[in-house]
Amino acid sequence: MRIAGAFAIAIAILLAVLAPAPGSARPHATPTPSPTPAPVADPAVTKIARTQFVQWQAGTVNKSLYADKVLPQLTDQKIADTSKALGELGALTDTTYIGRWINPEFPPGATGYIYQMHCISGNIYLWLALDAEGKIATIFFKSRLDVETITPAPSATPAEPPGTLRRKGL
Repeated sequence: MRIAGAFAIAIAILLAVLAPAPGSARPHATPTPSPTPAPVADPAVTKIARTQFVQWQAGTVNKSLYADKVLPQLTDQKIADTSKALGELGALTDTTYIGRWINPEFPPGATGYIYQMHCISGNIYLWLALDAEGKIATIFFKSRLDVETITPAPSATPAEPPGTLRRKGL
């Protein structure tokens, strides 16, 4: 009996030692990285983007809103072809601001923006750049975002001290 009692005590001690500490049996939450905040759109630029999209769909582009160097490209045929393609998407239902568009070929003072235009029958991206006077310096529509067109955020160059950011064309 003594052996059975000693054995029972040994098992009880062993179970006590091997048992998890109170609170440690609960699963712990794994830390997750903070979500990247969505870019904030300028309401005035969003209004321009929406208005331009609808005008291009309708084929009634107000050329006075465009920079002089863009005007030769705004041919009646270009407007008609673009209007036909955009018209197939149906009515505009919403827009999503994607973010800034940085292009070293922009004229000095120009700022670029990318929007996704949501329509009844599909979506398309509107790429828009406004010059320093607020005139449209560039506008085009693409069915997808691609790395050939997106310019990454500017980075420091070897000739500049670390932490210095350079923006080409802006």
